Amino acid sequence: MSGNPHHQTTPSGKQRARAFGIRFDGTPGPFNAITDVAGVAVGYSTLISGEGALVVGEGPVRTGVTAILPRPRAELA
Repeated sequence: MSGNPHHQTTPSGKQRARAFGIRFDGTPGPFNAITDVAGVAVGYSTLISGEGALVVGEGPVRTGVTAILPRPRAELA
C-alpha cells in the first residue's frame, strides 16, 4: 500500500480500493489521476439545465461526459 495518505482517499474523502488493502501494480502519480500518465489528455463537459423538482422526461438535467485521449492531440489530426 502507498505510504501517502492522499492516495488512500478521493478528494471528497471516500476511501479508494487500496485503502481496503486491494493491491495494484505500479505506483500512483503525484495526483493519483489519469492525468498523471504522460501523453494522456482528459476533457469533460457538464450540462446543467433547469432547476426545481425533478419531472421525469422534462428535467432539471444534470449530466456530463468525460473523454480520455490516449495520444497527444497532434497525432489525432
